[in-house]
Amino acid sequence: MTAAGFSGCAAMLYGDGLLVLPGLPSEYVDLQQQINKVLSTGAVSAAADSGENRQSIQLVDLDGDGGNETVAFFRQSDGSFLIKAYKKEDDNYVEIGSAEAVGLSLHSIYYPTISATGQKCIAVCWGIDDSSNYGMEVYCFDGVGMESRLNVRYSGVMVGDLYGDGLDELCFVSKARSGGGLVFSVYSVSGDSYALDWETALCGEALEVVSMNIGEYSEGRGAAFIDSVTEDGMYVTDLIAGNKGGVPVVMTADGEGSARETLREIPVFCRDIDGDGVTEVPSADKMSGFRYPDERNIIKWTEYGYTEKVKEKTYHATSDGWYLKWPENWDDTVCAATTRYSRMIRTVFYRSDGGLSDEEPDAPDDGNTLLTVYIFSGDNRQNYPSMYNATEIGRRDGQIYAYALGSANSSRYDIDGETAAENVMLIETDWIGGGY
Repeated sequence: MTAAGFSGCAAMLYGDGLLVLPGLPSEYVDLQQQINKVLSTGAVSAAADSGENRQSIQLVDLDGDGGNETVAFFRQSDGSFLIKAYKKEDDNYVEIGSAEAVGLSLHSIYYPTISATGQKCIAVCWGIDDSSNYGMEVYCFDGVGMESRLNVRYSGVMVGDLYGDGLDELCFVSKARSGGGLVFSVYSVSGDSYALDWETALCGEALEVVSMNIGEYSEGRGAAFIDSVTEDGMYVTDLIAGNKGGVPVVMTADGEGSARETLREIPVFCRDIDGDGVTEVPSADKMSGFRYPDERNIIKWTEYGYTEKVKEKTYHATSDGWYLKWPENWDDTVCAATTRYSRMIRTVFYRSDGGLSDEEPDAPDDGNTLLTVYIFSGDNRQNYPSMYNATEIGRRDGQIYAYALGSANSSRYDIDGETAAENVMLIETDWIGGGY
C-alpha cells in the first residue's frame, strides 16, 4: 500500500544477480562467502511476494549509525525460512543475528523505526494459509543477536508514523474475536519492542479492507484512513484518529457505528485530492435517484475535522484510468455520457436543458457539449487525436488519452484549454503492500 508516513524501502542487492555475477566488487566478496555457507546447506534465496522490499538480499541501516547492514532471506530444505543479518567490520561481514520461521510464504518485509536515533527492527509478514490470513513477526536486536518480540495475525497491515513522533507504528486489521466485524489495532514502540496501544472496531459496513493510508485530517494531525469493500460490493471509509495511550475516535462513524455517509459504488480511495496536504474522504455525490448512468461516477471529497467540509468534486472513470476535477463554474445541470467503441472510449460532458429535474437529461449534441475526453487504442491510435481535434493528455498501456473542448454557446459553463488540461487527470496506480 502507499501512504504518507510509510516506512521507506531498503536499498536492494538483487539476490539472484548477486549470487551469479562474476567479479563482484571487493566489498561484497566476504558477504558472498557468508551467503555461500548458507546455500551449501541446501537452502535457496527467498524473496517476498509483495511490498517494496522484495529482494532476497537487502541493505538497510538497522542501528542508525549511517552505514548499511545486510539482511538476507532464505528458504531451507525442510521448507522453513531463515533470516540472516550481517554488519560490515573493516573488510569482513560479521553475522549479528539470525532467526528461523515457519510459514506458507514470505509475504512482505518492513523495517520500522523504533528510536529517535534511527534504529530499526525487522518486521516480516508470513502467509499462514490460502485465505488471505497473515502473521507479522517483529525481530529486534538486543546487542547479542536477533530476537522475536511480537507476533500478530491479521488480514490487513500498515506500517508508518501514525503519531507524528518520528517512530513507526504497526497498524493491523483483523477479525473481531467475538461478534463478527473487523477491528483496527495499533501497536506502538515500547522500550526496544512493540506493545498494543489501542484498538477499535471498524464500521459495520466494512467486510474486507482494500486500502490503508496514514494522512493528515485537520490542522496537521495524523490519522488512519481505511477503505473497505462492503457485502454488497460498495466502498466505505473509516477515518480513525488517535494518540499514543489515548482513546481513538472514528471521525466518519455515526452513533450506530455506521459510516454510510462515505458510501460510493466505485473503487475510489482516500487521498489528498486538492494538494493542500490534508487527506480527503470520497463519497457518492448521490446514492439514489440517478438521472443517467454516469452520475454514479460523480464523487465528493470531504475534509474531516472540527467540521466537515466538501473540498472537491470529481467525475471518476476508475475502470478507464482517469478522472476530471469538476470545474467550479459547473453545476448539476452538467451531465456526462460515455460511449464505448472498438478503438475509442468517449465521455462527453454537456449541459442538459432539463435543468435539475428528476427526468432523464437530454442527449449530448454539438450545441450543448462542453468537454469530451477520449481514450484511443488500436494500431492507428496516434492518428486519432488530430482526426477528432483533440489534445493529448498522456499515454499508458497502449492507449492515448486526449480531450477536446465543446462548442456549446454558454459563457457561464465554458472552460478553456488550460482548465481542461489541469482538470483531466490520469489515475496513478499506487503500490499497495501488506496483507489485503
